[in-house]
This record gives sequence, structure tokens and C-alpha cells, in this order.
Amino acid sequence: MGGYVKKTDRRRYEDRSFSVRAVHRDQVDLHKLAEVLIRLTLQETGRSRADRRAAEPPETYRDPATPTRAAASVAGPLVE
Repeated sequence: MGGYVKKTDRRRYEDRSFSVRAVHRDQVDLHKLAEVLIRLTLQETGRSRADRRAAEPPETYRDPATPTRAAASVAGPLVE
């Protein structure tokens, strides 16, 4: 039988060397970061508020099963 033949160009784990390199970046613009966070928060708040309002019945909704006061007084017997 023949010897081992590599099928890929990958190196074995033992042959690899790892290193860490520091990348210096500009200072963070905290004003822009704060503005983005505020906008995202307001957007999310508006979306959740709209979802809550859509789930609530409208204020003018009246359940047809319950009689209203005006309908009860008109349909009620006349007592003298």
C-alpha cells in the first residue's frame, strides 16, 4: 500500500499558528450612538403601542347583547 496522500491544502491543527493583532480605531461618537438608541427605542415603543391599540376594542364599541340605558327606557313599560 502507498503512503498517505493529502487531498486538501488545509494545514493540520498542530501546524497552525495563531496570533492576535490589535486594530486601533477612532473614538466612538457617543452622540450618534445615543441618537440611534433613542430613535430605535421610540420606533419600538410606537410599534408596540400600535399593536396594543389594535388589540383593544374601539371606545365606541357597544356589545349588542347588553341593552343600553336609552334603549331600556324607551322599551320599558310606562309607569304613572
